[in-house]
Amino acid sequence: MIDRKSRDILAENFRHLITGQITNDEFEDRLIKSNDAGVSEVFYNGAWPLYDDLHEHKLTGKWAIAAEGKPIAARYILFLKSDLEYEWPRKTGIKELPWAFLGLFTLGLSTVIRYRIKTRGEKGEKSVWPFYRRSDYEKALERPPYLTGK
Repeated sequence: MIDRKSRDILAENFRHLITGQITNDEFEDRLIKSNDAGVSEVFYNGAWPLYDDLHEHKLTGKWAIAAEGKPIAARYILFLKSDLEYEWPRKTGIKELPWAFLGLFTLGLSTVIRYRIKTRGEKGEKSVWPFYRRSDYEKALERPPYLTGK
C-alpha cells in the first residue's frame, strides 16, 4: 500500500534535513504515522542513521553528509516520490524488537548472523535500495520529481 501523503511529507522533509534547512528534531516532528512499508523503511534505514537523535542539530558542519552520501539520499527521496511498492523484506517494526535486544546481549553477533541468513535468498539489487530492481531506479531517474513538478 502506497501512502502518497506520508511519502511526500517524508521526501520533502528529508530534502530539508540533508540540505541543513531544518534540524533533526524538526524533521521528526513533521512526520506522520503511516502503514506504508516504504515510509518506515526509508525513515529507519535511510534517514535516521544520518543524525544523532540525542540532541538537536542540523546536518551542517561536523554533522554534514559527506559528498558521496548525497546521491544515496537523493535515491531514497526519488523512491519516495515514485509510485512503486516497497518490495524488500521489512527490517523494522515491533517484530524486530526482540532481535535488537538479542543483538545487544551478543554484542552484535546475532545481528550479523541473522542478516546473513535473512538476506541469503534476496534477489533485489542492494546497490539501488530502496528500489528493488535497477530498471525501476533507472526509469525513475528519467523523471526526476523536483525537476518535473511532480
